[in-house]
Formats: sequence, structure tokens, C-alpha cells
Amino acid sequence: MHICIFQTGEPLHIDKGNYRPMRCMLLADKLIENGHKVSLISSSFFHQRKIFRFKSYKSIKVNKNLNIYLIPSIGYKNHIGIKRIIDHIILALNLHIFLKKKEKFFPDKIFLGYPPIETSLVMILWGIKKKIPIILDVKDNWPENFIEVFPNSLKSLAKLFLLPYFLIAKFIFKNSYKITSITDSFIQWIKTISEDNLSFCEVENKYFVSPLVRKPIKLTEKNYYDSKKFWLDLKINVFEKKHFSFIGSLTKSFDFNFIYFAAKYLLYHKPEYKFIICGLGDQKNELEKLFFDLENVILVGEIDQYQSKLLISNSIATLAPYKNNSNFNNSIPNKIIESLENNVPFITNNYGELKKMIDNQKNGIYVPNYTNESLSVFLRLVEDKIYLNQLKENAHQSYEDLFNFDKIFENIINNFY
Repeated sequence: MHICIFQTGEPLHIDKGNYRPMRCMLLADKLIENGHKVSLISSSFFHQRKIFRFKSYKSIKVNKNLNIYLIPSIGYKNHIGIKRIIDHIILALNLHIFLKKKEKFFPDKIFLGYPPIETSLVMILWGIKKKIPIILDVKDNWPENFIEVFPNSLKSLAKLFLLPYFLIAKFIFKNSYKITSITDSFIQWIKTISEDNLSFCEVENKYFVSPLVRKPIKLTEKNYYDSKKFWLDLKINVFEKKHFSFIGSLTKSFDFNFIYFAAKYLLYHKPEYKFIICGLGDQKNELEKLFFDLENVILVGEIDQYQSKLLISNSIATLAPYKNNSNFNNSIPNKIIESLENNVPFITNNYGELKKMIDNQKNGIYVPNYTNESLSVFLRLVEDKIYLNQLKENAHQSYEDLFNFDKIFENIINNFY
């Protein structure tokens, strides 16, 4: 089969640097392994780095079974903002132009990343016109999460203003051949929005869960040496295992006060233990000010997948300070799965799917607030090795049971047939 994957906001095969492959790259590689041809359509703008791969349309033949098509847009600096919405509208218009001009482009199936809403609408309409089945891959609850940035007094007005987006989302969901998402909670949200009038059997066949797993990283001797040198050059000995780690975008998606109060608490009790924060984002300057007086917090900047592997695998625990909103409450983000992959428990203040998994799997710790009583868990992790080792064992087992890479991608591919 010839499969078209549309996905923005992820690294591609052509990107320079040791970026860890995400859904579109991994799926493309798996499909090719299974004898299929893949056309990957994405944005010329590289979301992770906030830079342009190219400023115009670009077609790149990676190999005989993989072609990448890049669609131009204006780009943006902030994760949330008017310019990002404008960027997505322009991206959708340029995608429409691309598909209209490419008359001989006719894949057998389409795997469509949602959001953005605007590009999803263009692909759905094109799929309907060409009678090409589309598998929708839903990873965020747009436009629902747009409303959450508004104060309670304006939420009703915001929902009215965003009504066209809700109607578009409903149309996209109803006209998808199949829909996959990262948790059962997300699937339930999609069903609520779409109001699908399907029989039980049809619903069961249309929806399936596929967590955001990634291919496990294996360090070569060179990867290991280079990553070890990277950390030692920063005067950080990760092998002492005296650190908690956060790796992700430095954006308003996270409650960094959670890390601030945890670090402040542990600085008083165990000052030799560090909190290592890695990543880039529009909150970088604010975080430098926030943590300025805490000598046990280290802001590293961007790191690659191998440096990340070495850091996480030697962490006491990873930090997952996701804000409590409907999007994150329904999610199990890939950073959580990456922690479990390395047999490392996670600590979170999120009371949604993450707390539910902690209650069931005992593979992490839920911290409900910033009181000393709640934060004392950090001290327990440092002092109680039996407790920590049990969490690590549970982290390993839950990864094998819930997030096995091969099983999940095999299930995705089986849904193309």
C-alpha cells in the first residue's frame, strides 16, 4: 500500500541533530519495514526549535519508499498565541494548494495527525473527495483546551466564539474512517464531541487506543562515551544518582512552581541532591529568575536523546508537573512513558490519568500540593532505598504491560487493513 502520513510538530528524517523519533517517523519506518510506501507531509516550520526547515514548498526523496513534502507557513514563537493560530490557517491554505496541484497524488490510506484542526479539515475534505479512508490520530483535545486559558467569567463567551472550531472538530471526527488516541479518556471525549450514531460493534471497530510510545533507545559505546563526557563537562556526575530530572519544553504547559517548592524543601534537608531541568522554551528567562536563589537547581538547556537517556536512567525519579487541565488530565504524555521505559518512577501533581495509573500500577508518586507533608516524599525517596527500588520495579513492569513499542505499533498497522 501507499500510505500518506500528515503530521506537524514532530521531528522528521531530514532534521539534523539527535532528536528522538516520535509518532510520524516511527510509523513511517514501521510501514516501510512491512513493505509499504510512505509519503510524509509536514510543515516547513520546525515546531521543536521554532525555526524554518525551508521557507517554501519542498519535496525530498529520502529513499525509494519514503518521500517527504514540506508545506510553508509563517511560523511562531509561543506555544499558545494568535500567531500560532494564524500559522495553522496559512499552513492549511497552503496544504490545500499543494493537494490541488498534485493531481496524481493518490495514497491508499491516510494517517492524519490531529491537531491542527485547520489542516485536519483540509485533509478530511480531500479524503472524502478522493474516497480515501483516513485514520485520525488525536493527541490533543483542541479546541477544548483553548477555552481553559480564559477566566471562568469568560469561558461561556469563549466557547461561543470558538463554536466554529467545535463544529469543525465534530465534522472531522464523524468523517474519519477510524480514530486512535492516547487514552480511553481521550476516546470518550472524541465520542462526546462527535455524537457518532453508530452501533456498539461499529464504535468498537472505529476507535482504538495507541499510547505515545517511542522506540527504546540503545546506547552505543560512542553514544555512551559522548553523553557521559557531556554531563561531566557540565560538572554533573549523573552516576552518583543524586538528582531528579525534568526534560521538556519550558512553556506554560507546566507548573514549574511544583519543582520550585520541591527543590526548596529538599535544599533544606538534603542540599547535595539536585533538580536538573533540560529544555528550551518561551519561559526560559522566567525560570532563570524563579530558580536563581536555589543552588540545587540546574538549568541545562536543550539535550539530545542520548544525553537524555543517560540522565533519566540514573535519576531518582523524573518530574511531571503538568498543569491540571482537561488536556493533560486525559493524557499519558510520552515523557512519562520514557521514564517508565528506563525503570524510573515519576512524580506528578496531575490528578487525571497519571494519578489513576499511579493508583493502579504503583509506578510513581502523586503530590497534591506544596505542603511539607506532601513534599516529604522527596526525602523518603532519598532515604528509603527499599521504597525506591519497589517503585523502580513497578515502573519496569508497567512499561512492559502497558507501553510495549512493538505491540502498539503492530496494532496501529493492523488497523490499516
